[in-house]
Amino acid sequence: MDSTIPPTGDFELERLQNSIVDAPDLSPLSRLMHRRTRRTQLYHTTQNLHIKRLVQVAEDPTATRIIDSREQDSLGFHIKLAIFLSIYGTILVAGLQIYAAVTTLSLSLFVTMAESCCEAISNIGLDYLHRKAKKLSDSPRWPAGAERLGNAGNICFAFALTAVSLVLVVESIRALASTHHDLGKFAIPAIVAAACGFSIKLFLAAYCFTFRKHSSQLEMLWEDNRNDCFEYGFAIFTSAAGAKLKWWVDPAGALLIASVIIITWISTIRSEFLELCGLGASPQFIQEIVFLTIRHSDLILKVDTVHAYHWGEELVVEVDIVMAPERSLREVHDVSQELQDKLETVEGICRAFVHVDHEASHMPEHRKTR
Repeated sequence: MDSTIPPTGDFELERLQNSIVDAPDLSPLSRLMHRRTRRTQLYHTTQNLHIKRLVQVAEDPTATRIIDSREQDSLGFHIKLAIFLSIYGTILVAGLQIYAAVTTLSLSLFVTMAESCCEAISNIGLDYLHRKAKKLSDSPRWPAGAERLGNAGNICFAFALTAVSLVLVVESIRALASTHHDLGKFAIPAIVAAACGFSIKLFLAAYCFTFRKHSSQLEMLWEDNRNDCFEYGFAIFTSAAGAKLKWWVDPAGALLIASVIIITWISTIRSEFLELCGLGASPQFIQEIVFLTIRHSDLILKVDTVHAYHWGEELVVEVDIVMAPERSLREVHDVSQELQDKLETVEGICRAFVHVDHEASHMPEHRKTR
């Protein structure tokens, strides 16, 4: 018998699909007035999304889901183009921001200039580390792969930008505490250059937003470009207002923007550290792995334990399954190997380990040594 045949055919999957219910269609006034009604609608919506995700995983666990080859080639082109434009567009924006900041001597524009320069350097550096990690994946010196170089690079660049932002926070406080108050310098070419940088970021955000669901890297670029649009737009406003209205608007705006940048990048540093330290996967992801495993073969009697944790940006999955003791070594090997290969096709999983036992009353072996 083919070990990849689902244990219950399509009956279980069909029953799961039929369990999707329509959330109650309520008027806006009813949703505002009744908390229990809002919770009920949120519960049904969340459950429906989770069921659809499980059905999708059961139908095709690979990263490219229900996309034909022609669409896949088109999406691949757009994803590569968006990454290329984001990397080199950021370099152009950095040049425009340098010109605007040096011309006006605006603290707000100096903050965005510092971020754009660090971002341009980090994009080039991370792209290099990404290509380097691919080359080192087969090297005997890196038996576990070099994907975590990206996390290390993110942490280094985040610390550098945080340090620069702290310097600009100090300068903004000194400017606000100074007794010498003059309006800033208003230069139309500098404002136009900053506005061009804002327009480039807006275009990159819109382009990455269009294809963000097909690439986790594009989703990160979209969020980054979106945040930059708010920061650059606010910096242009505070720089112009500091030159035309009140002197304190520019340093106050610089202080606010630099503080937001520091908080944002501290959060990035925290998330990168957690991934390097082996942060566990979400409960929803664990449920998907359990669902995929139990449906893999009718020879699998039980899923004992599932552990999924970060190995850098990607995940390592450890699965303990139970099979009947009378099964032959060939059957056990084929089922476990096919399950391992299937799990490693799931998006976000870099390595999968499958352990087979004949009972589930003892502690899993890979947990005893920790």
